[in-house]
Amino acid sequence: MKKSLVVLALVGMVLLVCSTSFAATSYVVTNDDNCIATSNTSSIYTLNTTSGSLALYKTLTTGGLGNCGGFFATVGNGITQNAKCLFVMDGGTNDIAAFTVPALAKVGNYSNAAVTAGYPGGSMAITPNSKYLYATYAGTENIGAWSIGTGCTLTFIAAYQANFGADTYSSLVVDPTGAGLIVSVGDLGALEVFAIQANGSLTDLGSANLNNTDCAQNDGCFPAGLDINKKEFLVVGNSTFGASGFTSQLKASSPYFTNVTYVPLPNSAAMVNDEVPWMDKAAYTTGTGNVYWGFSGFGAGYPAGVLQSSLAGGVVTPGTATLITSPNGYDGTIQNTGKWMVVAEWFNQLQVFSIGNNGGLTATTQGPVTDANADGALSFFIYPSTR
Repeated sequence: MKKSLVVLALVGMVLLVCSTSFAATSYVVTNDDNCIATSNTSSIYTLNTTSGSLALYKTLTTGGLGNCGGFFATVGNGITQNAKCLFVMDGGTNDIAAFTVPALAKVGNYSNAAVTAGYPGGSMAITPNSKYLYATYAGTENIGAWSIGTGCTLTFIAAYQANFGADTYSSLVVDPTGAGLIVSVGDLGALEVFAIQANGSLTDLGSANLNNTDCAQNDGCFPAGLDINKKEFLVVGNSTFGASGFTSQLKASSPYFTNVTYVPLPNSAAMVNDEVPWMDKAAYTTGTGNVYWGFSGFGAGYPAGVLQSSLAGGVVTPGTATLITSPNGYDGTIQNTGKWMVVAEWFNQLQVFSIGNNGGLTATTQGPVTDANADGALSFFIYPSTR
């Protein structure tokens, strides 16, 4: 089943302030993915880490337009690790808007004829050294590499396609060392890994054909969202009417993808379409901890929610399921900071949950928070990262 379009692009990847005065505050930053207003926006919320409540802090105007929808696992915003530059993807106008941090002053909108987004858009990832940005583009079915210059300007390097085949490449992630870029080749059922060279260019190293796993005999092979930890252990969502994902241990030499495994994720809530995996701090840093699976659902009769699972010794064991009933029946990005889990609920809401000892989620008394600027938003980013 087709990679799972979804509606959105709420992303949030970024945070606008890095000054010490905000050190004790967490922020949830979205890509509102608005295609009908005069401009797309990025909404920045404060997250009270005592009560779990959200409050709108600031709205950034990109000057471009979003897609009003897209993949459930799309990541359309990003902040450099040195917290000096913030970027927002405008899928509808094929550009990336750049802002300086902490001033949040807009620098410009950057595009290149070799890469066009269009619906269902694309995702972005930034290297740990804050020098390079990579984005996927559905329109031209390729990956664009950009260098990040002084003052947060972007310079186009080149466009690339995975050797496995052209695709809309719904998701991508840079590994924690900054040496590799992993890409979902969703419609073709594969993963691709590129080496990131010193100048930001990419060299294709190889692929993993997920059709060779048990997914082909079960609910299908449509890799979606990606998360990778400091042990180079990769978890992958699967966009299907079932409940499953993938894992793989990455190596520094061929074959780069090892122990590629199809992971059934049965759950008591009968949730489907688990597109968005997320490792907690323990799993991310040590390889042992919780992996949360964001089930995006497929509307009425196909529930959405979050499944907690345990990761130990490279094995994922499903645990506690939390059904989430959102107005339109779809969920997007999930991320946690400490005991709080934030969930994007299509098409314009965010909701915060406390994480129980068994991994189950309990909604805060605030309930869903409507993002008035969003139109199809599904993803976000919490800053600062606590992983």
